[in-house]
Amino acid sequence: MWDKLDLLVSVTFSWSDTAWHSDVVLPMSTYLERESIIATKNALKPQFFMRKRSVEPRYDTLAEWEIVSGLAKRMDLPELVFETAEDLWNFQLEGTGVSVEDFNAKGMVSLADKPKYKDFEAFKFKTDSGKIEIISKKLEDAGLPSLKPYEAPVFPKAGEFRMTFGRCALHTQGHTVNNPLLNEQMGENTLWINTAKADELGIKDGDIVTVGQDGYTETIRAQVTDHIHPDAVFVIHGFGHRLKVESRAFGKGLADNKFMKGGMDVWDKAGGAIAYQEHFVTVSKQ
Repeated sequence: MWDKLDLLVSVTFSWSDTAWHSDVVLPMSTYLERESIIATKNALKPQFFMRKRSVEPRYDTLAEWEIVSGLAKRMDLPELVFETAEDLWNFQLEGTGVSVEDFNAKGMVSLADKPKYKDFEAFKFKTDSGKIEIISKKLEDAGLPSLKPYEAPVFPKAGEFRMTFGRCALHTQGHTVNNPLLNEQMGENTLWINTAKADELGIKDGDIVTVGQDGYTETIRAQVTDHIHPDAVFVIHGFGHRLKVESRAFGKGLADNKFMKGGMDVWDKAGGAIAYQEHFVTVSKQ
């Protein structure tokens, strides 16, 4: 895949497979080391919010807006060039009635005095009728049935488990696994497996197990628990790194994405959702 790209540029604060295979890596400061652009939080009480750096960058890194400005300056795109974060913020706030100083107290500025609810007496949906439509003309015209006949989900075969994954509050996907402080707290993921199923396979809590699919295997430590369905196993996403430059994360835990071959081809053509949790694996004690 990488060889088919003419040019790949990564703007990142950490190593990743994409960055490792990039032609150019532009190092970005971590979020505590950079001034960020003003963003909008849409809610019942919408607001602008701003993030200011807590410390100066430790290394030769820049905020994303500084990287864009530097490139724009070299490409003769003056409308994208800002010398300071204050210049950028003032540009963003033009015409809003909000100033940079308004963020000093809380880091955010509310754009409404009280929650803004829709007037449902006058509200209309963005449909031809202005109402909720059970049969959607747009879907039907695109050849997609509005009420698709029920299709039973695929179940694991005997000896297989559905591979499921999730996140945790400690790590940001796989980006922070190599961080020394966070790695000390959670350096690898574990494979949650149902107690009864683990007993059948002779697996005890903490055992190293082999997870396999179509000839591909990885090893991981088992976490035996009653709190998972017998047909499924579960891992925290973002582990199993294979870049040696990530010395703390290298080879630790299991990469769930390696067991999702063909998953991009199983998707909902109406909504766009991808079937990330429709893959099956075997588990055995090592």
